Amino acid sequence: MHKGEKTKNIIVYALTDRRGGIESFFINYLKDLKNIHLDFIKLTPKKLAYERNIINSKIYYVPRRRDNPKIRKRKIKEILQGKKYDALWFNSNDLASVDIIKEAKKVGIKCIGHAHNSKTDKLNRTIRHNFNKLIINKYFDGKFACSESAAKWFYLNYKNTTIIYNAIDIDNYLFDKEKRKKIRKKYNIPDEYTVLGDIGRLEKQKNMSYLIDIFKEYHNKNPKSYLMIVGSGALREKLEKYVRSKQLDQFILFVGEINNTNDYLSAFDIFIMPSLYEGLPVTLVEAQAAGLKCIVANNITREVNVTGNIKYLPINKDSINLWVKQVVKSRDRVNNGKRLIGSVFDISKSADYLEKKILEVIN
Repeated sequence: MHKGEKTKNIIVYALTDRRGGIESFFINYLKDLKNIHLDFIKLTPKKLAYERNIINSKIYYVPRRRDNPKIRKRKIKEILQGKKYDALWFNSNDLASVDIIKEAKKVGIKCIGHAHNSKTDKLNRTIRHNFNKLIINKYFDGKFACSESAAKWFYLNYKNTTIIYNAIDIDNYLFDKEKRKKIRKKYNIPDEYTVLGDIGRLEKQKNMSYLIDIFKEYHNKNPKSYLMIVGSGALREKLEKYVRSKQLDQFILFVGEINNTNDYLSAFDIFIMPSLYEGLPVTLVEAQAAGLKCIVANNITREVNVTGNIKYLPINKDSINLWVKQVVKSRDRVNNGKRLIGSVFDISKSADYLEKKILEVIN
Protein backbone atom coordinates (compact mmCIF):
# COMPACT_ATOMS: atom_id res chain seq x y z
CA MET A 1 0.00 0.00 0.00
CA HIS A 2 1.06 3.61 -0.49
CA LYS A 3 2.44 5.52 2.48
CA GLY A 4 -0.36 7.01 4.55
CA GLU A 5 -3.03 4.77 3.05
CA LYS A 6 -5.35 3.28 5.63
CA THR A 7 -5.74 -0.41 6.40
CA LYS A 8 -8.67 -1.90 4.48
CA ASN A 9 -11.51 -3.43 6.50
CA ILE A 10 -13.16 -6.58 5.21
CA ILE A 11 -16.05 -8.61 6.60
CA VAL A 12 -15.64 -12.34 5.96
CA TYR A 13 -18.61 -14.64 5.38
CA ALA A 14 -18.73 -17.30 6.81
CA LEU A 15 -17.09 -19.61 9.33
CA THR A 16 -18.46 -22.48 11.44
CA ASP A 17 -17.49 -24.55 14.48
CA ARG A 18 -16.14 -27.32 12.19
CA ARG A 19 -12.48 -27.63 11.25
CA GLY A 20 -13.27 -27.42 7.56
CA GLY A 21 -11.31 -26.12 4.58
CA ILE A 22 -12.63 -22.55 4.83
CA GLU A 23 -11.76 -22.30 8.52
CA SER A 24 -8.26 -23.72 7.89
CA PHE A 25 -7.73 -21.29 5.01
CA PHE A 26 -8.28 -18.23 7.20
CA ILE A 27 -6.25 -19.47 10.14
CA ASN A 28 -3.34 -20.16 7.79
CA TYR A 29 -3.50 -16.77 6.05
CA LEU A 30 -4.69 -14.46 8.85
CA LYS A 31 -1.32 -13.67 10.44
CA ASP A 32 0.31 -12.90 7.07
CA LEU A 33 -2.15 -10.27 5.79
CA LYS A 34 -0.38 -7.02 6.71
CA ASN A 35 -2.53 -4.23 5.24
CA ILE A 36 -5.96 -5.79 5.60
CA HIS A 37 -8.09 -6.14 8.74
CA LEU A 38 -10.60 -8.96 8.81
CA ASP A 39 -13.78 -9.31 10.87
CA PHE A 40 -15.78 -12.53 10.65
CA ILE A 41 -19.36 -13.73 10.40
CA LYS A 42 -20.03 -17.17 11.85
CA LEU A 43 -23.04 -19.40 11.22
CA THR A 44 -23.11 -20.99 14.65
CA PRO A 45 -23.78 -19.77 18.20
CA LYS A 46 -20.94 -22.07 19.30
CA LYS A 47 -17.29 -21.09 19.42
CA LEU A 48 -15.50 -21.22 16.08
CA ALA A 49 -13.19 -24.14 15.41
CA TYR A 50 -10.09 -21.90 15.64
CA GLU A 51 -11.55 -19.00 17.62
CA ARG A 52 -8.60 -18.82 20.03
CA ASN A 53 -6.37 -18.05 17.02
CA ILE A 54 -8.50 -15.09 15.92
CA ILE A 55 -7.19 -12.04 17.76
CA ASN A 56 -8.23 -8.39 17.33
CA SER A 57 -11.13 -9.29 15.03
CA LYS A 58 -14.84 -8.89 15.64
CA ILE A 59 -16.87 -12.08 15.27
CA TYR A 60 -20.58 -11.70 14.52
CA TYR A 61 -23.12 -14.51 14.76
CA VAL A 62 -25.69 -14.70 11.96
CA PRO A 63 -28.07 -17.69 11.98
CA ARG A 64 -28.52 -19.84 8.90
CA ARG A 65 -31.60 -19.00 6.85
CA ARG A 66 -33.29 -22.28 7.79
CA ASP A 67 -32.86 -21.55 11.51
CA ASN A 68 -34.23 -18.02 11.73
CA PRO A 69 -34.70 -16.02 8.48
CA LYS A 70 -36.01 -12.88 10.22
CA ILE A 71 -33.12 -12.54 12.68
CA ARG A 72 -30.67 -13.42 9.90
CA LYS A 73 -31.96 -10.58 7.71
CA ARG A 74 -31.84 -8.08 10.57
CA LYS A 75 -28.33 -9.06 11.68
CA ILE A 76 -26.92 -8.92 8.15
CA LYS A 77 -28.27 -5.36 7.78
CA GLU A 78 -26.86 -4.31 11.18
CA ILE A 79 -23.38 -5.62 10.33
CA LEU A 80 -23.17 -4.15 6.85
CA GLN A 81 -24.65 -0.79 7.84
CA GLY A 82 -22.61 -0.51 11.06
CA LYS A 83 -18.83 -0.48 10.77
CA LYS A 84 -17.59 0.80 7.39
CA TYR A 85 -16.33 -2.17 5.42
CA ASP A 86 -14.45 -1.87 2.15
CA ALA A 87 -15.53 -5.33 1.00
CA LEU A 88 -17.54 -8.43 1.78
CA TRP A 89 -15.45 -11.57 1.26
CA PHE A 90 -18.00 -14.29 0.56
CA ASN A 91 -16.55 -17.75 1.24
CA SER A 92 -18.65 -20.83 0.57
CA ASN A 93 -18.84 -24.26 -1.02
CA ASP A 94 -21.88 -23.18 -3.06
CA LEU A 95 -24.26 -20.32 -3.86
CA ALA A 96 -27.30 -21.74 -2.09
CA SER A 97 -27.58 -18.63 0.14
CA VAL A 98 -26.65 -15.29 -1.43
CA ASP A 99 -28.80 -12.83 0.55
CA ILE A 100 -25.75 -11.20 2.15
CA ILE A 101 -24.22 -10.51 -1.28
CA LYS A 102 -27.34 -8.68 -2.41
CA GLU A 103 -27.47 -6.68 0.83
CA ALA A 104 -23.79 -5.70 0.51
CA LYS A 105 -24.36 -4.32 -2.97
CA LYS A 106 -27.39 -2.35 -1.76
CA VAL A 107 -25.23 -0.44 0.72
CA GLY A 108 -22.34 0.05 -1.72
CA ILE A 109 -19.89 -2.55 -0.37
CA LYS A 110 -17.73 -4.37 -2.90
CA CYS A 111 -18.05 -8.14 -3.00
CA ILE A 112 -15.35 -10.78 -3.46
CA GLY A 113 -16.56 -14.32 -4.09
CA HIS A 114 -14.39 -17.25 -3.02
CA ALA A 115 -15.23 -20.82 -4.10
CA HIS A 116 -13.97 -23.59 -1.81
CA ASN A 117 -15.47 -26.74 -3.34
CA SER A 118 -16.44 -28.26 -6.68
CA LYS A 119 -19.82 -29.83 -5.84
CA THR A 120 -22.43 -30.46 -3.16
CA ASP A 121 -24.15 -33.78 -2.49
CA LYS A 122 -27.39 -32.16 -1.28
CA LEU A 123 -30.03 -31.87 -4.02
CA ASN A 124 -31.84 -28.85 -2.53
CA ARG A 125 -28.56 -26.90 -2.27
CA THR A 126 -27.58 -27.88 -5.82
CA ILE A 127 -30.89 -26.56 -7.19
CA ARG A 128 -30.55 -23.26 -5.30
CA HIS A 129 -26.89 -23.00 -6.29
CA ASN A 130 -27.63 -23.43 -10.00
CA PHE A 131 -30.42 -20.84 -9.87
CA ASN A 132 -28.38 -18.26 -7.94
CA LYS A 133 -25.36 -18.83 -10.16
CA LEU A 134 -27.34 -17.33 -13.06
CA ILE A 135 -28.38 -14.16 -11.24
CA ILE A 136 -25.51 -13.40 -8.84
CA ASN A 137 -22.57 -13.31 -11.30
CA LYS A 138 -22.93 -9.54 -11.88
CA TYR A 139 -22.64 -8.81 -8.15
CA PHE A 140 -19.02 -10.00 -7.82
CA ASP A 141 -16.33 -7.32 -8.04
CA GLY A 142 -13.67 -10.01 -7.62
CA LYS A 143 -13.73 -13.77 -8.14
CA PHE A 144 -11.48 -16.14 -6.20
CA ALA A 145 -11.41 -19.94 -6.11
CA CYS A 146 -9.22 -22.63 -4.53
CA SER A 147 -8.90 -24.50 -7.85
CA GLU A 148 -10.03 -24.41 -11.47
CA SER A 149 -12.74 -27.03 -10.84
CA ALA A 150 -14.10 -24.94 -7.95
CA ALA A 151 -14.18 -21.85 -10.20
CA LYS A 152 -16.17 -23.70 -12.87
CA TRP A 153 -18.66 -24.91 -10.26
CA PHE A 154 -19.12 -21.52 -8.60
CA TYR A 155 -19.13 -18.89 -11.33
CA LEU A 156 -21.18 -18.46 -14.50
CA ASN A 157 -18.24 -16.67 -16.09
CA TYR A 158 -15.25 -18.36 -14.49
CA LYS A 159 -12.44 -17.52 -16.93
CA ASN A 160 -11.45 -14.32 -15.10
CA THR A 161 -11.23 -16.07 -11.70
CA THR A 162 -8.10 -15.68 -9.57
CA ILE A 163 -6.91 -19.01 -8.15
CA ILE A 164 -5.91 -18.57 -4.50
CA TYR A 165 -4.32 -21.81 -3.36
CA ASN A 166 -4.82 -23.26 0.11
CA ALA A 167 -1.31 -22.50 1.34
CA ILE A 168 0.29 -23.53 4.65
CA ASP A 169 3.31 -22.81 6.84
CA ILE A 170 5.38 -25.69 5.49
CA ASP A 171 7.86 -25.81 8.40
CA ASN A 172 4.99 -26.79 10.75
CA TYR A 173 4.31 -29.96 8.74
CA LEU A 174 7.76 -31.30 7.88
CA PHE A 175 8.32 -34.88 9.09
CA ASP A 176 9.36 -35.09 12.74
CA LYS A 177 10.65 -38.36 14.24
CA GLU A 178 9.85 -37.31 17.80
CA LYS A 179 6.24 -36.44 16.97
CA ARG A 180 5.95 -39.79 15.21
CA LYS A 181 7.17 -41.64 18.29
CA LYS A 182 4.88 -39.64 20.59
CA ILE A 183 1.68 -40.37 18.63
CA ARG A 184 2.50 -44.03 18.05
CA LYS A 185 3.29 -44.50 21.73
CA LYS A 186 -0.08 -42.93 22.63
CA TYR A 187 -1.90 -45.61 20.60
CA ASN A 188 0.57 -48.45 21.30
CA ILE A 189 1.53 -48.79 17.64
CA PRO A 190 4.95 -50.45 17.10
CA ASP A 191 7.30 -48.61 14.74
CA GLU A 192 7.44 -51.50 12.27
CA TYR A 193 3.65 -51.38 11.74
CA THR A 194 2.36 -49.57 8.66
CA VAL A 195 -0.14 -46.79 9.40
CA LEU A 196 -2.57 -45.67 6.71
CA GLY A 197 -4.27 -42.36 7.46
CA ASP A 198 -6.84 -39.82 6.33
CA ILE A 199 -7.98 -36.48 7.77
CA GLY A 200 -11.47 -35.16 7.05
CA ARG A 201 -15.04 -34.75 8.16
CA LEU A 202 -16.98 -37.97 8.67
CA GLU A 203 -19.51 -37.07 6.01
CA LYS A 204 -20.63 -38.61 2.72
CA GLN A 205 -18.25 -36.48 0.63
CA LYS A 206 -15.16 -38.01 2.25
CA ASN A 207 -16.15 -41.60 1.30
CA MET A 208 -14.71 -43.14 4.48
CA SER A 209 -16.50 -46.48 4.01
CA TYR A 210 -14.46 -46.97 0.81
CA LEU A 211 -11.31 -46.19 2.80
CA ILE A 212 -12.30 -48.90 5.31
CA ASP A 213 -12.77 -51.37 2.45
CA ILE A 214 -9.29 -50.55 1.14
CA PHE A 215 -7.79 -51.07 4.57
CA LYS A 216 -9.57 -54.41 5.03
CA GLU A 217 -7.95 -55.78 1.86
CA TYR A 218 -4.57 -54.33 2.79
CA HIS A 219 -4.77 -55.66 6.36
CA ASN A 220 -5.49 -59.14 5.02
CA LYS A 221 -2.11 -58.97 3.24
CA ASN A 222 -0.25 -57.12 5.99
CA PRO A 223 -1.70 -57.78 9.49
CA LYS A 224 0.94 -55.44 10.95
CA SER A 225 -1.05 -52.39 9.97
CA TYR A 226 -3.40 -49.74 11.34
CA LEU A 227 -5.75 -47.17 9.86
CA MET A 228 -6.10 -43.80 11.59
CA ILE A 229 -9.12 -41.64 10.70
CA VAL A 230 -8.81 -38.07 12.00
CA GLY A 231 -11.95 -35.93 12.13
CA SER A 232 -15.51 -35.80 13.40
CA GLY A 233 -18.92 -35.78 11.77
CA ALA A 234 -22.44 -37.14 11.55
CA LEU A 235 -21.38 -40.53 10.16
CA ARG A 236 -19.02 -41.53 12.97
CA GLU A 237 -21.40 -43.96 14.69
CA LYS A 238 -22.37 -45.56 11.38
CA LEU A 239 -18.72 -45.94 10.35
CA GLU A 240 -17.75 -47.43 13.71
CA LYS A 241 -20.54 -49.99 13.29
CA TYR A 242 -19.24 -50.79 9.79
CA VAL A 243 -15.74 -51.31 11.20
CA ARG A 244 -17.07 -53.70 13.85
CA SER A 245 -18.92 -55.67 11.15
CA LYS A 246 -15.55 -56.15 9.41
CA GLN A 247 -13.95 -57.19 12.76
CA LEU A 248 -11.37 -54.44 12.39
CA ASP A 249 -12.11 -52.34 15.47
CA GLN A 250 -8.71 -53.23 17.00
CA PHE A 251 -6.90 -51.85 13.97
CA ILE A 252 -8.98 -48.86 12.83
CA LEU A 253 -8.66 -45.86 15.13
CA PHE A 254 -11.19 -43.01 15.11
CA VAL A 255 -9.09 -40.16 16.48
CA GLY A 256 -11.77 -37.45 16.43
CA GLU A 257 -11.14 -33.72 15.95
CA ILE A 258 -7.68 -32.53 17.02
CA ASN A 259 -5.49 -29.41 17.04
CA ASN A 260 -2.21 -31.13 16.08
CA THR A 261 -2.82 -32.75 12.69
CA ASN A 262 0.86 -32.17 11.85
CA ASP A 263 1.87 -34.63 14.60
CA TYR A 264 -0.47 -37.29 13.23
CA LEU A 265 0.84 -36.82 9.69
CA SER A 266 4.31 -37.65 10.99
CA ALA A 267 2.85 -40.82 12.57
CA PHE A 268 1.29 -41.94 9.26
CA ASP A 269 3.21 -43.95 6.65
CA ILE A 270 0.87 -43.18 3.76
CA PHE A 271 -2.04 -40.79 3.18
CA ILE A 272 -5.24 -42.01 1.50
CA MET A 273 -8.11 -39.79 0.32
CA PRO A 274 -10.91 -41.47 -1.67
CA SER A 275 -13.23 -38.41 -1.57
CA LEU A 276 -16.24 -38.23 -3.90
CA TYR A 277 -15.29 -34.61 -4.71
CA GLU A 278 -13.05 -31.81 -3.39
CA GLY A 279 -12.18 -28.21 -4.19
CA LEU A 280 -8.50 -28.29 -3.31
CA PRO A 281 -8.04 -30.14 -0.01
CA VAL A 282 -5.61 -28.37 2.32
CA THR A 283 -5.02 -31.68 4.14
CA LEU A 284 -3.51 -33.03 0.93
CA VAL A 285 -1.10 -30.08 0.88
CA GLU A 286 -0.24 -30.78 4.53
CA ALA A 287 0.29 -34.49 3.82
CA GLN A 288 2.75 -33.65 1.03
CA ALA A 289 4.61 -31.27 3.36
CA ALA A 290 4.91 -34.20 5.80
CA GLY A 291 6.65 -36.11 3.01
CA LEU A 292 3.89 -38.68 2.57
CA LYS A 293 3.02 -40.58 -0.55
CA CYS A 294 -0.66 -39.82 -1.18
CA ILE A 295 -3.19 -42.07 -2.92
CA VAL A 296 -6.28 -40.08 -3.87
CA ALA A 297 -9.47 -40.26 -5.94
CA ASN A 298 -8.97 -39.36 -9.58
CA ASN A 299 -11.60 -36.60 -9.35
CA ILE A 300 -9.25 -34.48 -7.20
CA THR A 301 -7.50 -31.64 -9.02
CA ARG A 302 -3.97 -32.23 -10.38
CA GLU A 303 -3.11 -28.65 -9.32
CA VAL A 304 -2.37 -29.92 -5.82
CA ASN A 305 0.32 -32.40 -6.94
CA VAL A 306 3.42 -30.24 -6.41
CA THR A 307 5.75 -32.95 -5.06
CA GLY A 308 4.92 -35.68 -7.57
CA ASN A 309 4.02 -37.91 -4.60
CA ILE A 310 0.31 -38.20 -5.44
CA LYS A 311 -1.19 -41.21 -7.18
CA TYR A 312 -4.70 -40.77 -8.65
CA LEU A 313 -7.03 -43.78 -8.80
CA PRO A 314 -10.71 -44.46 -9.61
CA ILE A 315 -13.13 -45.02 -6.71
CA ASN A 316 -15.26 -47.97 -7.74
CA LYS A 317 -15.56 -51.42 -6.14
CA ASP A 318 -13.43 -53.04 -8.83
CA SER A 319 -10.53 -50.67 -8.08
CA ILE A 320 -9.92 -51.50 -4.41
CA ASN A 321 -6.99 -53.81 -5.22
CA LEU A 322 -5.40 -51.00 -7.27
CA TRP A 323 -5.38 -48.88 -4.11
CA VAL A 324 -3.98 -51.74 -2.03
CA LYS A 325 -1.09 -52.28 -4.46
CA GLN A 326 -0.06 -48.63 -4.11
CA VAL A 327 0.33 -48.79 -0.31
CA VAL A 328 4.08 -48.49 0.22
CA LYS A 329 5.78 -46.74 3.16
CA SER A 330 6.95 -43.21 2.36
CA ARG A 331 10.72 -42.63 2.27
CA ASP A 332 13.04 -39.58 2.47
CA ARG A 333 10.21 -37.65 4.04
CA VAL A 334 11.93 -34.41 5.05
CA ASN A 335 13.31 -33.77 1.57
CA ASN A 336 9.99 -34.73 -0.04
CA GLY A 337 8.21 -32.18 2.14
CA LYS A 338 10.72 -29.43 1.35
CA ARG A 339 9.70 -29.60 -2.31
CA LEU A 340 6.74 -27.37 -1.37
CA ILE A 341 8.99 -24.52 -0.21
CA GLY A 342 8.64 -21.60 -2.61
CA SER A 343 5.62 -23.14 -4.34
CA VAL A 344 2.10 -21.68 -4.54
CA PHE A 345 1.31 -23.66 -1.37
CA ASP A 346 4.00 -21.87 0.65
CA ILE A 347 2.16 -19.31 2.81
CA SER A 348 5.20 -17.00 2.92
CA LYS A 349 4.86 -16.58 -0.87
CA SER A 350 1.09 -16.83 -1.35
CA ALA A 351 -0.04 -14.37 1.34
CA ASP A 352 1.49 -11.39 -0.49
CA TYR A 353 -0.22 -12.45 -3.71
CA LEU A 354 -3.59 -12.81 -1.97
CA GLU A 355 -3.28 -9.39 -0.37
CA LYS A 356 -2.33 -7.82 -3.69
CA LYS A 357 -5.39 -9.33 -5.40
CA ILE A 358 -7.76 -8.18 -2.62
CA LEU A 359 -6.42 -4.61 -2.77
CA GLU A 360 -6.80 -4.60 -6.57
CA VAL A 361 -10.52 -5.35 -6.15
CA ILE A 362 -11.03 -2.72 -3.43
CA ASN A 363 -9.04 0.02 -5.12
